[in-house]
Amino acid sequence: MKQNNQKQYTIKEIMEKIDGVYEGKLSLDHQFNGVSSIENNTANKITFAENKKFIKKAAEHAEGLVLINNNFGETDIKNPLKVEDTRFSYVKVAKLFTPIPYYKPGIHDTAVIEKSASLGDNISIHSNTYIGENAEIDDNVIIAPGVKIAKNVKIGANSVLHPNVVIERDSKLGNNVIIEAGSVIGSEGYGYITREGKHYHIPQLGNVIIEDDVEIGASVTIDRGTQSSTIIGKGTKIDNQVQVGHNVKIGKYCLLIGQVGIGGSAILGDNVIVAGQAGITDHVKLGNNVKVGAGSIVTSDITADSFYLGNPAQDRMKELKIRVIRKKLPEYWKEIKNLKKS
Repeated sequence: MKQNNQKQYTIKEIMEKIDGVYEGKLSLDHQFNGVSSIENNTANKITFAENKKFIKKAAEHAEGLVLINNNFGETDIKNPLKVEDTRFSYVKVAKLFTPIPYYKPGIHDTAVIEKSASLGDNISIHSNTYIGENAEIDDNVIIAPGVKIAKNVKIGANSVLHPNVVIERDSKLGNNVIIEAGSVIGSEGYGYITREGKHYHIPQLGNVIIEDDVEIGASVTIDRGTQSSTIIGKGTKIDNQVQVGHNVKIGKYCLLIGQVGIGGSAILGDNVIVAGQAGITDHVKLGNNVKVGAGSIVTSDITADSFYLGNPAQDRMKELKIRVIRKKLPEYWKEIKNLKKS
């Protein structure tokens, strides 16, 4: 990983990155230094327009490069660059101008690193950080201020830990993992047994495994397993303030939106989407490609390719029909009372 010092790209260079066809008036050597909204687009900025409404707006406001879909014909846009996938091409372009956070290879004087820890090449270790015994940090890892890494932790190459992240003992992070500020990985699982009115904690002796290309938002907590591992599958993206309980198994390329809570030992298949503030109770299984609507509470297993809503969650179409009927209940109640009177 190297800091992106090149802040300007020509149209020719942009075309090489996203395989587009340019039909504008600016020279291919014209340089751009960033991206912008359509309204704020100037001659040295890049924007995109993905439908007729925004095409019209871009024609009125945009002075720089505008990414549009190649199925659009003639437009009044001054400098269009036609691509196959407008939004995805914009993502690629925006990344060209995105700085790498906290990239500063070297070790700050205030960092505490145990002698048995192993460090790779080109690592950025900032102030007030701690790296525990036998920890293994691979190449190009960025450790922002205040991060704490416990013993026996392994962190894969090109991963980024934002300020005040805590990685507890025995956790394993793959390559290209990003964890935002204040998240805790490997915290003590919430397990108790009650005897004679008292709650006794069950020792949580497992760990957390986070596979490659996972991104975790701010203030997320992922508990370690009781005896085995809590697992977050490859490519999964977790939003802010999500709670993942002990022994949970989350498949590949899942999306967990803000404030989701997942109870212990729940299992999510691949490509599962759980919308904001939804809850999944312990030991529940969700098949591949399941979608759970916002605010829903899942209390039983869901088969693959299903879309569930409600509390308790049920098939989306069934839940929507019930909601329609529920709105009419006052009217139905009046009719029932009238029938009783008659």
